[in-house]
Amino acid sequence: MSSEIFDIAIIGGGPAGLSAALTGRIRNKNVALFEHMDFSLKLQKAHIVDNYLGVPQVTGQGMMQQFLAHCTAHNPSIIKEKVVNIFPGDDFFTLLTPGETYQARTVIIATGVVATTLFRGEKNFLGKGVSYCATCDGMMYKGKDVAVISYTSEGEHEAEYLSELCRTVYYLPQYKDVAPLRSGIKVINGKPQTILGDVVVEKLQMDKEELNVHGVFIIRMSDPVENVLPGLALDGEVIKVNRDMSTSIPGVFAAGDCTGKPWQIAKATGEGLVAVLSAITYLGKKDK
Repeated sequence: MSSEIFDIAIIGGGPAGLSAALTGRIRNKNVALFEHMDFSLKLQKAHIVDNYLGVPQVTGQGMMQQFLAHCTAHNPSIIKEKVVNIFPGDDFFTLLTPGETYQARTVIIATGVVATTLFRGEKNFLGKGVSYCATCDGMMYKGKDVAVISYTSEGEHEAEYLSELCRTVYYLPQYKDVAPLRSGIKVINGKPQTILGDVVVEKLQMDKEELNVHGVFIIRMSDPVENVLPGLALDGEVIKVNRDMSTSIPGVFAAGDCTGKPWQIAKATGEGLVAVLSAITYLGKKDK
């Protein structure tokens, strides 16, 4: 466990997260920025951005480089790990990643949108055979059969780790250009449909076949936020926020695409600013 307790933990390194981290550091707060991917691949793929005030005709990649350079010049602690669970406590939040445990007094969720819908049965079997972290839960499936559904190449490392423990690992890539995997991992090209079972997971229904498995690991760029932080109120599929970007859980704020439309950069950076100022106000009240 990391011994440091951060003032603010920011989950996500897109425009909202970087905006929050920048102002948090300018206000002299101890800020951790969790970004396990590569700083908003969605923005970096934009050919030209021409509706961000004062920065005309810029490529998405160029804009992200400017955002990142500006933010990192103020030295937030950038942690290249994926947050898989957040647990509220009396004085601070505990954040779990596949390899470490962190603590923070406030949390800002800036994870963007989950671009994929949940599978049928996913929510029902969470913790009963459905997992989002092989490193966290792999030992529970030693000698058993598991499936890994992955939307990113990160899943290849998870599958290889599981292959050291499990009897059979089925790897179901939902992306192109899969790297060669070690023998013992069965790569299956198909669309998962439904996770089935009685009390725990027993099967994964595909579009063309059915796999008998004890566990299903789902690797997305960002996990459904209600599974990462249970009890967080949603408005449809997005996080329900107040005007100060506070959520239903005291000390937790949200900003950017995860709070809903419009999915625009200016809206994300503005919400990141509001969220971090609200987090700082919250800390000030607690300290009194």
